[in-house]
Amino acid sequence: MGFDRVVKFLLSCLLFLGLLFAAFPSQAVAEENTLEVYFFYSATCPHCMKQEPLMEYIDETYEEIDVISYEVTQNPQVWDNFREEYGISNAAVPRTFIGEMSFIGYTEQEGDLEYNPVYNGYSGYRNQIIQAIENQAGIDIVLPEEAEENSSSGLPWYVFSLSGIYLVSYPFVRPHLKSSQKQRYWIGGFFAVLILSLFWFVTLVPDALIQQFARQLPFPLFVSIVALADGFNPCAFTVLIILLSLLTYTKSRRDMTIVGTTFITTSAVMYFIFIMLMVSVGSVFIEQYGNIVLVVLGILVTAAGIINIKDYFFFKKNISLTLSNKQQVAITKRASSIVRNLQHSTRDRRFFATAIGGTVVLAAFVNLVELGCTAILPTVYMASLVQRCQGGINLCGISWTALYAAIYVVPLFAILFNFIYSFKSARITEKQGRVLKLVGGSFMLFFGLVMIAKPQLLMLG
Repeated sequence: MGFDRVVKFLLSCLLFLGLLFAAFPSQAVAEENTLEVYFFYSATCPHCMKQEPLMEYIDETYEEIDVISYEVTQNPQVWDNFREEYGISNAAVPRTFIGEMSFIGYTEQEGDLEYNPVYNGYSGYRNQIIQAIENQAGIDIVLPEEAEENSSSGLPWYVFSLSGIYLVSYPFVRPHLKSSQKQRYWIGGFFAVLILSLFWFVTLVPDALIQQFARQLPFPLFVSIVALADGFNPCAFTVLIILLSLLTYTKSRRDMTIVGTTFITTSAVMYFIFIMLMVSVGSVFIEQYGNIVLVVLGILVTAAGIINIKDYFFFKKNISLTLSNKQQVAITKRASSIVRNLQHSTRDRRFFATAIGGTVVLAAFVNLVELGCTAILPTVYMASLVQRCQGGINLCGISWTALYAAIYVVPLFAILFNFIYSFKSARITEKQGRVLKLVGGSFMLFFGLVMIAKPQLLMLG
């Protein structure tokens, strides 16, 4: 957005003025008839992204107003000086300083002038921010009508032509794809080309359009997509299928239903707790270090995606985010103990309670063991949640995470219902495991690259 040069220039001017006046002025005036408005924002703050176009428009349209913008993580000293000058202890953004007034947050809804003592500032209703600027500058601000059209003709759709060419080439290369490994190479190549084309497309789209699209994308849709993709997890599938396959020996659909539901519900609760712990830690680092944290997380997610895609070609070779054979043996032993207790429960009902308790323990144990499989996509969700819910450890974050955990276990419930209906022992084949790895890895690779290069896409809703 060109803010780096502006920030460096403004910071140099600010230091020069500081030397001139030996103090940081609360209302620096560049010219006698110019009102300076200070806008503090964060690159990872969705409310800041919404206010930014308004401040840019006012700055570019009205000569009487000079909007000076600072990204708080890049200019911590300037931000601290302003907070000290105005007696503000809370570091929440966006924060807009207009004369002696400061506004916290931003919403396009109309509202009355309301002072928030917790944040030592007025609520950031757009109409009140504009009115304060008008009163200070002695002018009337006229906003343009919001243009609803963002012509898609300028979008770089041509980047997907490479994926089309790849598909069209299949009849010509098919005679050379006789072995299953070569077929996997071709399918994996298509996924790689598609993901890279999608990422290339996102990279070429202007930032302003990216931000507008992200703001219009419903957050529930994002949560549902990521949670459902996360739910198609070969680690979770493997453990549940081991347990249900052993339960077929009890010859009781009732026991299978109760134990299976207990296992899945416990998994959902454990997953909810795990994500909330992740959010509690991640929110602190994201608030302090902003884009640096997103880039680091993006690198980790990208690496995990590449490892999972590798498993499609070379299953469980070298580094692999899957349950080891030793872990599967340990889980099978625990599951066998549950089944034995159920078989004995016909003579003593206490064995049934023991089986349920063992199922809860097994689910908790499994969720701890398989963190390497499951901790990746929740990282993407966490990065977006922290920005949407201003930290995430509140009713907003708890509600969305509960929805995430509920959607995450939908595929597990589908497996349970299939077992209840067919009542046959089964297992995940290596071919199915490879496909799950490829699909999940592709999701991770795309989101990881987005977190690195276009984090604006995570500023949803």
